[in-house]
Amino acid sequence: MSRVQRILIDEREILPGLKALTRVRSFSEIRDGILTPLERLRAQYPDAKIFYKHSIPEFERSFLERNPKVLIHEGQDVDLILSPEEFLPWKLIEGTGRSIEQDIDLNKELRKWIKKLKVKSGDFQIVGKSKHLHVHPSASIFPGVVIDVTSGPVIVDKDVKITSFTFLEGPLYIGPGARIDNARITGGTTIGQGCRIGGEVGESIVLDYSNKHHEGFLGHSLIGSWVNIGALATTSDLKNNYGVVKILEEGVECNTGSIKFGSIIGDFSKIGIGVMLNTGAVVDFGCNVVSSRIGGYIPPFSWVNGEPYILDHFLRDSRKIMARRNRELSSSEAELIRVLYETKVRK
Repeated sequence: MSRVQRILIDEREILPGLKALTRVRSFSEIRDGILTPLERLRAQYPDAKIFYKHSIPEFERSFLERNPKVLIHEGQDVDLILSPEEFLPWKLIEGTGRSIEQDIDLNKELRKWIKKLKVKSGDFQIVGKSKHLHVHPSASIFPGVVIDVTSGPVIVDKDVKITSFTFLEGPLYIGPGARIDNARITGGTTIGQGCRIGGEVGESIVLDYSNKHHEGFLGHSLIGSWVNIGALATTSDLKNNYGVVKILEEGVECNTGSIKFGSIIGDFSKIGIGVMLNTGAVVDFGCNVVSSRIGGYIPPFSWVNGEPYILDHFLRDSRKIMARRNRELSSSEAELIRVLYETKVRK
């Protein structure tokens, strides 16, 4: 039996570099493999109680509403603390491949789930040993798809559709209901539920219900939920001088410690057709970017004309976008967005 019986997810202080991605979600809800860090905790310590603490009451309420089995922390002693320091974007991206591989054998239930996945007969090609390819019976893979598992496993979840002329390289996880069209996706990548992906993607994390459905390159980047990246929009993930990439977030410079790092794009942001994102660009929550080239930091709710996105218009548009995927914006999430707007725009 594990000695870890009480775990605290401590989110009272979010470090620069992670803020744009945690406006409405916990760092523990960022899927950096098959599982999120929160799901991984539950699998590793199934008998442990998990507690949560955040400095913003509205955020705390929204998190606990999504995760009803998690308890509010009221000063109880704990055996393990999960804090944001180890989950900065560049650390998540670097560790995604390892997380995917570890998640396969993490616990009994996950192993049972993986064993149910069968490689269906068809005209797609597997490079490497087929035992490293796990395809849910409800997934559809068209002829002309090439899947390379020589460097790591590829997991294709339920109701995924992968069309012809797509190349997939492991380690890779593709979440439920995602659609992959004429894409080249290289190892160390996680694609979230309901995403639409085309073009080239490498060593990136794309969270649920985001679209990059056209040509263009996305590399070493972390993309939030409900993001839309227009046709031919491209990230740079390597400086011309091969220098270490530094990013800027809310006036604070962060050293990624890596020469390969692309962009961070927060939830509900839109990147226009043909936009070039400089190495280390950070687009915060709810932005609409149409400039031909951007870099540095774009604050939350930035609109095309330099004025902030009007809050009521943002909420209206967000509900319309979510409805297309049969999803709804909860009242607690809407309240949290209002608090963010009041703090960052009307301060």
